Amino acid sequence: MRRGFLLTMLLAVLASPGAGQQSDRRDIESKLLALEKVGKLQAIQLKDLKMLNEVLHENYVLVDQDGSLLNKAQVLAYVGKATSMQYFVSEMTVRLHGNTAFVTGVYRLNGVVAGRRIEQRVRFIDTWVEKEGKWVTIASLSTPLT
Repeated sequence: MRRGFLLTMLLAVLASPGAGQQSDRRDIESKLLALEKVGKLQAIQLKDLKMLNEVLHENYVLVDQDGSLLNKAQVLAYVGKATSMQYFVSEMTVRLHGNTAFVTGVYRLNGVVAGRRIEQRVRFIDTWVEKEGKWVTIASLSTPLT
């Protein structure tokens, strides 16, 4: 009887942190998905450079679909030149590794930049890191889908 009680108590103690960790993990994943949708994509659509500036790390780097390398200032300038940009996102998932996360997904972009019409379907991966309690994007990679 006593052995059964101790075993039950041990299992309860071991299971409790896991349940809390799972909840924390889901909270972080939800937060990152919201940051992707609102902090990045909606900020780009609305040309909210202030919000975009907050979610992109100072040393942010983007490897674009054509292989070009853009830093934070170049991305902000590109968004500033856009007449319109509209994103439709699907298949987004978050993979957490400590204070680093990888968000993968697919987006379709319709827009006008510098008078040129843009229509793209792209698979992406964004690398996020938690710094001082705040999640920021440090790197992105985009590749075209046919």
